[in-house]
Amino acid sequence: MLFIHPMWSHESERIGKKLCTSTGYALHVFAELLGFIGLLCLLALPLYTIFRPSSWRVLMIPLGVGIVSDILFQLSWWIALRRGFRYDDQVCESRWIEAGQTRTYKFGRD
Repeated sequence: MLFIHPMWSHESERIGKKLCTSTGYALHVFAELLGFIGLLCLLALPLYTIFRPSSWRVLMIPLGVGIVSDILFQLSWWIALRRGFRYDDQVCESRWIEAGQTRTYKFGRD
C-alpha cells in the first residue's frame, strides 16, 4: 500500500514494537507521515495540472514519495521481525527476544 499503511491491531502491538526496537518504530512513524504527505500531494497535484496541462510528469513525485514510504514501512517491520517480534491477537500480547531472553508486553497490565 503506497500511502496508507495498516493500523495497529492493539496498543499492545504498538507499544511492544516501540519497546522492541525504537529504530523500527521511528521508521514506522516516519513512513506513515511520509505516506500521508504523499497522499495530500497526490490529491492536490491534479488541480495544479489542470492549469498547466504539460506538467503531468509532476504526478510522479507523490508516487515516488509513496514508494519510499512503503519501503520504510516494510523495513521497520523487517527490523522488528529480525529481533523476534511477534504479536498474539488471541491474548493481545507482544513478544520479542532481548539479550537472549523473551520479553513480553501487554497493554494495561501492571
